[in-house]
Amino acid sequence: MHKFILPDDNNFVQLAKVQRASKTLYCAGLDPHSFGSFSKNVEIYKFDNGCAESYSFYEKAADLAGVRKGQVHHFAGMLSAVEMYQFNIVDILVKKCNVRVFKPQYSFYEQFGPVGSLMLQRIRNYIRKLEEELNIRLICILDCKRGDIATTQSGYFTGLMGNMSAWGVNYTPYDFDIINVTPWMGGDVMVLGEKDNPGTGLELMRQGKGIIGVNKTSNPSGPDYQELLVPSRNLTVQMSHVQDSAVWSREFNLETDGLSIIGLVVGSTHPCDGSIRRMFPSTTLLVPGFGAQGGKFNRIMLELIREGKWNGQGAIFSSSRGTLYPFLEKLGGSGKRKNLEDDLIKAISIFRKQEEEAYNAADVVDAGIIYPFHETLMAA
Repeated sequence: MHKFILPDDNNFVQLAKVQRASKTLYCAGLDPHSFGSFSKNVEIYKFDNGCAESYSFYEKAADLAGVRKGQVHHFAGMLSAVEMYQFNIVDILVKKCNVRVFKPQYSFYEQFGPVGSLMLQRIRNYIRKLEEELNIRLICILDCKRGDIATTQSGYFTGLMGNMSAWGVNYTPYDFDIINVTPWMGGDVMVLGEKDNPGTGLELMRQGKGIIGVNKTSNPSGPDYQELLVPSRNLTVQMSHVQDSAVWSREFNLETDGLSIIGLVVGSTHPCDGSIRRMFPSTTLLVPGFGAQGGKFNRIMLELIREGKWNGQGAIFSSSRGTLYPFLEKLGGSGKRKNLEDDLIKAISIFRKQEEEAYNAADVVDAGIIYPFHETLMAA
């Protein structure tokens, strides 16, 4: 455990403190996209600039994964380039933009086959290494949306957040701080067990690990199911899940310093009115959709915390393509790959400005929600 982490903090409290240190709710998505051909990908990821260690690692991994001999060079070179590209992005964000929250999406690594899982682990290790070198807390969230019966889900929880001690091996494969889960198979997905006989999910949450339930998603068809009415509750399916999560949080005492260890995914592409916050005041919302999906601040601001120590927080504003490819003209960049660093610094600066402006909207002010990163508030 790093010396700068208070052992009685859960990871959402640590997240809130990290947001104050970085003065933004911004979360950097690390989701490598293909640009349609080998030559275009080389142009973006700079195949020739991959370091020798990275290339050698992926060359060996490609052989073990069964990549055909004629494709090993392209495969290892491309993955090495993608990895080094993302390391560079992380460095710029941490060292020049003071961004400290990251969220890789597992599917973008699974597209590379079993070797992709190794890339994900190496990126997670790189973020951990930066923590140690700079002596600052960096939060790493895995967007994986796992959701299955308790026995299966326990394996996901152990591999992605936990330790293999039950196998007699002291090894933590990924050690993500927070992951998200899909709850539509029911409460089993949380693997809570009972208070005196906790399941894997409850054990990890009691250790401070965060679990975010997929609730109100950013995709266009999400409301088709999520907004269906549950007659027995007189609530939608989505709000029924909010209610259940709030009950679990209270029942199992999963709250530290005013913040629950259970969070919710609430997209920025559909309007919200504050009802989620009223039903579950201590939750933290993972808010995807900023950037390429066209999410807007004004659709989510009323779901922020409205009073107390964390007023104005309680959310994670995530942008993925806007983080990795800020030079693209359609994302507001210069259109030139060589301007990656300048465009990324500019994009983060614009995001911060727009974020602060969003707190000045009349309905946000009327709700008592304040911009949490003013110097006077930070000092208090």
